[in-house]
Parts: sequence; C-alpha cells; structure tokens
Amino acid sequence: MKKKTESAVIGAGMWGATLAQLLALKGHEVRAWEFNGSIAKSLNSKRVHPALPGFRLHRGVRVFTALEEALRSPELLVMAVDSKHVRGLSRQINALLKDRPLPLIVVVAKGIEAGSLKTVCEVMEEELPRARQKTMILTGPSFAVEVAAGAPTKVVLAGKDPGLVKAAAAMLEGGPLNLELSDDRLGAELGGALKNVYAIGSGIIDGLSKAAKNSEAAFLIRSASELKCIIMALGGRSHTAWGLSGMGDLLLTATSAKSRNFRFGREIGKGRTPQEAQKRIKTVVEGFAALENARALCARHGIETPVINSIWEILYNGHKPSSILEAAGFKRET
Repeated sequence: MKKKTESAVIGAGMWGATLAQLLALKGHEVRAWEFNGSIAKSLNSKRVHPALPGFRLHRGVRVFTALEEALRSPELLVMAVDSKHVRGLSRQINALLKDRPLPLIVVVAKGIEAGSLKTVCEVMEEELPRARQKTMILTGPSFAVEVAAGAPTKVVLAGKDPGLVKAAAAMLEGGPLNLELSDDRLGAELGGALKNVYAIGSGIIDGLSKAAKNSEAAFLIRSASELKCIIMALGGRSHTAWGLSGMGDLLLTATSAKSRNFRFGREIGKGRTPQEAQKRIKTVVEGFAALENARALCARHGIETPVINSIWEILYNGHKPSSILEAAGFKRET
C-alpha cells in the first residue's frame, strides 16, 4: 500500500483548518498544531471550528498543542499563523527539523515584519536557512470561510523554484482551490500584505456619510496604481500587481464587509478612534499592524505613497477621515 503524504499545518485558525481539511480530503495524513487549547480540543473531539459555521473537520486531521507532535515527518508544511508569530515558530521548527529533511513550505500568513521590514517568507528563510528555495506564498482573493464552504477559488502559489512550486501545487490543488503558479514570490507577498492597508482606506470612505461606491471606485484605482508602483520598485512584476495576488486580492478585501480590515476602516469613517474600532472588530486587523511597516518600507526605498500616507495620518495623527478623499484624487473642498 502506498504511504500517505504527511502534511503539517501550523495554526488551526480559519485558514489553517480549511487547508487541513482540503489536504485530508486529498488523502493526506494531516497533523496540525494549534496554540489555543480550546480550539484544538473542539477540533479533535467535536470536529467543529468556532469561526467556521457548518464546518466539520475530516477524520484524517489530528490537532496537537505540542509543536513536535505536528512535525513528525512532513513532506509539506503549511504556515498559517499570524505573521507576528512566524519568526519565533520558524526558529522552533528549525531546531526540531535540524537532523531531518526539510519539507516544502507554503505560507498563508501575510505581512511585513516590524524593524526588519522583511516579508513573511523572508523571515522564514532567515530562521530556516535550508528553506531558501522551498518557501512559497499562497495568496490571492480568498476568504477562508468561502473556501471552507466549497466556493470555487483561484489563488496564486509563488516561489523561487518553478519545479518545487509545481510539486507543492500538486499536493494542494483540488476541490474548490484552483492555483495559478508564479515565480514572482516577492510581488505576490507584497500584494497580499499591502491590500489590507488599502482595504482600511476603502472602509473609511464607506463609513463617510457623504461618500458612496462612486468614491470607493476612484479610491481603488488610485490604490491599485500605488500598489503596482511599490511592487515594481521593490523588484516585483507588473503582471503580478494586476493579477490575482495584487488587484484581485485588493478588489476582494477592499470591497467586502467580510473583510475585517474593511470593517475596521468603516468604523474609522464613522468617527470612531482606532482603539474603539478595534474593540468592535474584536479579531486582529492585519492592515492596522501592517500600515506602519508598509510606510517605513516605502520610505526606506524612496517610494512615494500618498494613499498609504493619508491612511496613516488618519489613524496615527488624528486627521479627519474625510481627508482620504484627497488621496483618491478628489479636490479639496473650499
């Protein structure tokens, strides 16, 4: 009998649980790690997830709270934790796998690290030196809750080695998940990290009493153009900026109330402070954390970002939410 492919999923939040499910449905033996003991217990005993309505976890998935238990002998490792935890966990993974073959690594976390201003894949490579060719990003227009419900979804899998990207895609693709392969990992990562920032701006416009979808459309065009400039200035490609991991992800995240970043921005547009808005959203707002790092990264490379700067002024300097309209190209009212 052919041995089952063993996959490790680090983080059993919405994305982690969803991808663990898809891998199990493909016949993988899935060993997941989850820091939150109550979520791990619920998934193991009741096979349900508190954030995924109607979801039932496949019996082929086992969830552990000890990292070493999830890393027995994986051929594929999915990193599905919040970006701020990636460095610490990568360091632990490196120690646990130091005498063993390194699996293919697919990252779904998105962000730019404070201080180093590195992308998530770059952080992993720094802590896992053997992973330089094996680390990839899975990104694009996708809400985990929709993938879990079976909605057809097309995303990008990007890495430095086309052969290894193809091998990882063969392990991942199936069910609702369709993959477009790319070797522009940096461009794909930047699109995934920065779209959360622009989604806050779009939400701010949605929350303004005088603004509407007309205004949001103008803002999105300016945001997409700025995103393209950033990606290309840092070494990514124009095709990536206008594709699924750039424009596609931006359109989804910056126009839907399913996006916590959009909802957070909408609360700001209604006049609430960032602290008040965060309390209403309750879960982590990735774009708020990414905003300062994105601004610093662009400043380091001399990239002009009037849209990002406008969002930063509103959130950190107390500028009026309506000032976002100027970043969208609207003339200042006199």
